[in-house]
Amino acid sequence: MLITKNWEYNPVNAIDKNGRQMTNSPPYARFLYQMSDLKKAAQDPDFEGCDEILAYMAVRESEGFTVKITELVQSLKFGTGPTVHRKVGVLADRGLIKIVKSKTDARAKDLSLAATGLNHLKERSRLMKQCL
Repeated sequence: MLITKNWEYNPVNAIDKNGRQMTNSPPYARFLYQMSDLKKAAQDPDFEGCDEILAYMAVRESEGFTVKITELVQSLKFGTGPTVHRKVGVLADRGLIKIVKSKTDARAKDLSLAATGLNHLKERSRLMKQCL
């Protein structure tokens, strides 16, 4: 299950779930607040930290690099080896990324964003732009 919600930001009537006006807060703060709200609403602890991996993969792929699981583990940004493997498994099971055996090293696995993963990031970008 992807963390999605039909959420539209209206800067004129920006009110949080507690009825507080949000128009005076910085756009980035509004975006983080809404993302936090989306994650809480989805109640999907398995997806925790997966957005960060997708974003990292999108940037690395745009730079022309193939992302490997070992790279994610060695960066230490995404947790320990077992945590990274679990998160990669969640992303693959949900069709957001593809895992392929490396052509150069039989022990390594190459990761690539699937169209669904890219669409997930585009939806997040759309929400962010609404907050600006």
